[in-house]
Formats: sequence, structure tokens, C-alpha cells
Amino acid sequence: MTTYSRRQFLNQIGAVAGLFLAGKSALSFPFLPSDNSDFEILVVGDSFIWGQGLREEDKFYSLVKNWLQKEVVTNGRNVNLKVKAHSGSRIYIHEDELAEMTECGEDAEKFHHPEIDISFPSITFQIDTARKEYENPDSVKLVMLSGGITDLVVANTVNPFLREGKMRDLIHKYSHAAMQSLLEHISNTFPEAYIVVVGYFPIVSTKSDVNKITKYLMKIVKFPHPFQFLLTNIFSKQFMKIIRKAVASRSRIWVAESNKEMRDAVKDANEKCQRTQILFVESPITEENCFATKNSMLWGTDDDNKPEDDLYKLRKTVCPVELKEIKYKPYGFFSARLCELASIAHPNKLGSIAYAEAIKARLKPIFQNQNS
Repeated sequence: MTTYSRRQFLNQIGAVAGLFLAGKSALSFPFLPSDNSDFEILVVGDSFIWGQGLREEDKFYSLVKNWLQKEVVTNGRNVNLKVKAHSGSRIYIHEDELAEMTECGEDAEKFHHPEIDISFPSITFQIDTARKEYENPDSVKLVMLSGGITDLVVANTVNPFLREGKMRDLIHKYSHAAMQSLLEHISNTFPEAYIVVVGYFPIVSTKSDVNKITKYLMKIVKFPHPFQFLLTNIFSKQFMKIIRKAVASRSRIWVAESNKEMRDAVKDANEKCQRTQILFVESPITEENCFATKNSMLWGTDDDNKPEDDLYKLRKTVCPVELKEIKYKPYGFFSARLCELASIAHPNKLGSIAYAEAIKARLKPIFQNQNS
């Protein structure tokens, strides 16, 4: 498989964006406010766009916001950021889980700490909540989002035991049908906003270290750290290589199919939009730098097999406390443990920078075209 450097990838993205924009007779609305009003950015979605494990200043939406403020939005206007995204959020609450929430008395519209990995409030509800907080919806000029992987269930993106046909059906259902509906809702709610949909990345590849994969799995079930060598010896390692190959194959399908379906969702939604331009940004993270690779752009574990991100200690504190209050626990006994480990395989600081650069490469031709 051909490997591209990050610089090559970004250059290609910029070129494609330029050709796309050049082919349009006119932009439907200005990206920059014509008056002195502030530039409003809204961020909605799941743990990916939220930036699980990253400090606020390192999240890629913060990097994009700082770039806009410094280089694009001038004349004393402010760039304001509103974030409704949180870990685990689904595009919409599924019927079966909504029934379970109702039965146990859970409030599906209550926001909790955004590092807590729960499916509610949904991304759709995030949008509706944000709309109520804006005096003028036309002030929102940029919406950034990610969504769909938690609807599919993250584990299913690498599950070699899930029937491939079923996997593809689920990807179509959530990355295309549900995503298109979501994009049309955002377009109708914030008609003056550009919408940037950020694509997902490969989680595991054949270049991922099998020992690190094994140790992470053992961490979930709290297998004693001193005895993990029993599962990382030469014999178990050969077995895990077989598992890794199967998992990597599914991860590859997930990325290819979700990219295709989301591109189609963006295309179909754009055809229905009268004034909103929707852009899709594919992941700059490849199989060369996914989880447990030598130069990974995703969070892994440290030498003590603990999450290496900046907010692990925070989650150790808030996860058990908030999960006591939350009645609906989709992962049952493992809910608190998975919450503590939630940063694993999310973009780290390098991954966040790469995504910020990819988004900037798509946006630059837009405002340059308007200023020419």
C-alpha cells in the first residue's frame, strides 16, 4: 500500500479544495462577517472532536480557532468558541437504549463531564441546545463535528467476529443516512455556517505492537500488571499476531467505508442546502501512525501501562463519582474502567496538530477566494 507523508497529504487536500472551489460559479454566502460582529464557532460531536485526553489549548478545534483569530478574522472582531461535544455522544439516542434510560429514570438530556464516555446527550440535542444559547443563529460561521463511530459502537470497527456485511450495513446507516440527516439539521439551524465534518482514522494496523495491544486489553479487565508477561511471551505473541491481522483488516474496512459513506452524506446534504457549504476532511492519521505504532499519533499507555494522556488523573477522579449519579450504564461492570481508559487510541498532541492542519488546508481557499 502506498504511504504518504503528512506534508504530501495536506498538499493534496489543499489542491483538491482549490479545484472544488474554483469550479463553483460563486459562493453562496461570505465566510467572513461583512460587519464588525464576532465570528462564532460551534463544536458538536463525540470524543474525537472533543479531544479526549487533551488539554483545552491542545485540542484541534482550539488550534483552528487560534489560527482564525490570528490570521483570518481581523478588524478587532473576536472569534468565540462554544463546545457542546462530549465523549461517547451518538448522533441520536437509539430506541433500545432510550427505552432502558426511561425504565431506569435516566435524564437523556442532562450534560455531564465531557470526559465521561456516555452516549447522551446526543449530537442532535447538542445542536438544539446550542441554538437556544445564540441570540442570532446567523452569527455562527463555522460548525465542526465528528459523529457515527459511537452509533456503530467503537469496538465493532475492529471486531473480526462481526459479519462483514453487517458491519458495512451499520456504517452506511450511521455514517451516511444518519450523518446526512444530522448535516441537514445543522444547515437548517445555522444557515450561515460552513460545516466541517472530520473523518475518522485507522485504530489498529499490522504495524501496531502486539504486546501493547495485549496489555491494553488486560488493563480493561484489571489483569495484574506483574503477571502480564504470561500473556506477552513468544507463544501468546504468535497468537496475538493472528488477532492483530484480523483486527487491522476490519479497521481498514472501517476507515475506507466510513470515509466513502460520509463523503456521500456530505454530497447529498450539500445538494439540498441552499446556503450552507459542507466540507469533509479525511484523517491525516494513517496505518503508519495509528495505535501502538512506533510514531503513533494516538494516545497509548506509559511504562506502567497507564493511559499517557494529560487528563487520566482527572478521569480517575470524575469517572467513579459521576457514574454513581448516572443510572444508565451501557457497559455495566466495565463502565467506570472504560471511562478511565477512554483516551486510548484517540489523537494525541501530534494527532491533534495534524487534524488542525488538515482543517486549515480546507478552509484557507475559501477565505482567500473571498478576499481576492
